[in-house]
Amino acid sequence: MVLHEKGIDFEVHEVDLSNKSEEFLKVSPYGKVPVLWVNGTSLYESNIVNEYLDEVYDSPRLMPENPEGRALVRSWMAFADDYFFPSIFRVRMGLQRGYSEDEMQEAKEKLYDALSRLEHQLEGREFLMGEYTLADIAHAGNFHRLRVLNKSGEVPLHKYPNVMAWIEQVEDRESYKASV
Repeated sequence: MVLHEKGIDFEVHEVDLSNKSEEFLKVSPYGKVPVLWVNGTSLYESNIVNEYLDEVYDSPRLMPENPEGRALVRSWMAFADDYFFPSIFRVRMGLQRGYSEDEMQEAKEKLYDALSRLEHQLEGREFLMGEYTLADIAHAGNFHRLRVLNKSGEVPLHKYPNVMAWIEQVEDRESYKASV
């Protein structure tokens, strides 16, 4: 999404993560995707790659200019990685992974808590920080999974109108459409 937002030319190389090639492991020694190879250096972890791209390519800026704003964006990026995504994953994959009924209930409660926090943050805003930032992009990779959970009735997104409006705002962006 960042590459598309900034209009950067790039090549995508698909990787079979169940059968990682030697060539891929030379570029990504930990076998992580996405990976960005820059001047002989491997950059991986989505948020780190996204911050790098935002620093190297000027326009449009996806991080606030002031240190406090950047720190808040980083907090929401960490929230996406450490709280939002794991909660969605556990609810979506829990039964397949053999989670007990109690574990499934706990996962749902964590997801509802994450959605409540997002709902509160989005009060009166189109995006998490008011303007579109890397914080929004960090969450966007899970919107499809969240919609699947909503469609199946497992997660009642209608209870989170600010979250729903935010998801639609992000999904309407050309960078999102080009990335899914």
